[in-house]
Amino acid sequence: MRTQLRGLRTFCLAAQYLSFKQTADKLCLTASAVSHQINDLETELGIKLFIRETRAISLTDKGAQFYAEVQPYLQAIDDAAMRVRQNAERVPLLVQMPEFFASELLMPLISEFSDQHEDIDLKIESMAIGDDSNPLADINIVLTRNEPKAAKVEKLFPIRYIPACSRVLHNEWSRKGYSSIDAIKVSTILLHKARPHAWSNWARHAGVNNMKPKQIIFVDSMFALARAAERSAGIALVPMPVSKAWFDSGALVPLHQTDLVTDDYYWMALSESSKNLNAAEVFWKWIGKNLHRYALSMDEMNSSVA
Repeated sequence: MRTQLRGLRTFCLAAQYLSFKQTADKLCLTASAVSHQINDLETELGIKLFIRETRAISLTDKGAQFYAEVQPYLQAIDDAAMRVRQNAERVPLLVQMPEFFASELLMPLISEFSDQHEDIDLKIESMAIGDDSNPLADINIVLTRNEPKAAKVEKLFPIRYIPACSRVLHNEWSRKGYSSIDAIKVSTILLHKARPHAWSNWARHAGVNNMKPKQIIFVDSMFALARAAERSAGIALVPMPVSKAWFDSGALVPLHQTDLVTDDYYWMALSESSKNLNAAEVFWKWIGKNLHRYALSMDEMNSSVA
């Protein structure tokens, strides 16, 4: 004997509502059709499921027992079907970006994107400075002075580098009466290995001659650079506005009023091979909306320098 799923679903709804009419409305059927399905199920099972009265129905003892045993299985089937439909509708989106951009700007906001766009499975892939872009990524966020070639490109914002150190070191040098330049000359310099000339460029821009730091420590990630400065390992040139949270929290403090202005920009590029254009457009607009304030702040800073 093979009981039809349709008849079981009709029975469970009727047992829930205790009304053939409400069940019919829920299933877009007539009350007569619902009654026929229940009759067929009763005939197949050889038991009465409902006590039918003029204006109401109620479950028999065996009907109540049958409902208690069947309903959880139907609910499990419905839940499984919903999960399958949801998974079928989900869209993967691979976005590659510099690791410091990901950790400092994207990660603090990512839960908001997930809450607003539950149908997009966002995959974040970080890259170090100098790494090649992943050709499989739908969207690449890159740091470069040259506009990348892609199906669609948007300039996000420029960066500038600020000499920074921990508050502990800053207070120590202030107590000793050191100027910023004196502090730089007696301190350890932290330098990103991908930007070996950053400090010499800054010194030339600031008009500092014969800068001979106590020591130079090279690191291979911007996060490690900022963390080392926070732990009083030395002075670092950290990028703004990506490092804004470090200054807002007091983990880092600016050491000198002169910033190193560069031609480097963060760019967002849509891959020509992306097959997830709708999801990419959603992420594109969301990034632009959330990072627009950084572009404005950097434009204002650049205008004040000019």
